[in-house]
Amino acid sequence: MHAADHGGVHRSVRIIVPFKHNGAKSRLASVLTAEERRCLAFAMLSDVLDVVTGFSWATVLSRPGLDVVEVDRDVEVLESELDLNDALNSLIAEEIRRGWPSDILIVMADLALLKGEDVAGILGCDGDVVLCPGRGGGTNMILIRSSEFRTCYQGLSFPKHLEFAKKLDLEATVFESFRAGCDIDEPDDLTEILIHGSGRTRHTLESMGFYLSEKGRAKLARTANSSKP
Repeated sequence: MHAADHGGVHRSVRIIVPFKHNGAKSRLASVLTAEERRCLAFAMLSDVLDVVTGFSWATVLSRPGLDVVEVDRDVEVLESELDLNDALNSLIAEEIRRGWPSDILIVMADLALLKGEDVAGILGCDGDVVLCPGRGGGTNMILIRSSEFRTCYQGLSFPKHLEFAKKLDLEATVFESFRAGCDIDEPDDLTEILIHGSGRTRHTLESMGFYLSEKGRAKLARTANSSKP
């Protein structure tokens, strides 16, 4: 599917959504059980896929063992034993072997607030590489138009990606978005879902008994009869 213009050429894009299904969202262990974290991870994946599949065909990249039925979307599921960077860079190498028929848009699976305008926004940016930073220094979306670029997702990946693009003399553009920048990792992040979310992720949290406390600043709370870790 053609999805973006760059340099006057109508380009197609392949969307990659990395997804961790085993041991997902461990930093939420203080407020969610392992099964609840798994349910939340799949809910966020569902919301992200609902958005991105409106722009192009999508590939869910995961470790082996992901049940396509659980994904519950008409998307490609690609399993890899490699770590995230090696798996993504292997995909980039594959596109090079195929003659770079499509640019690559990487979208993290925990962007529960993502909207279509965020995807349209990054696709509409100029640049050999377009980076959407997350809170805390991560990189939540990357649009790759240059076959020279590679990902480096350890630690503070956003400045690393900028520096790598600079070393290659590539034009790197930054796309800022509150919604796309709001990845869900810490317990306080769940509050953002209840304030700004509207999809399956919010419904999942509410079904677990979570709500916003009205005492002063918005704060996450949970009904007393809900299960807890």
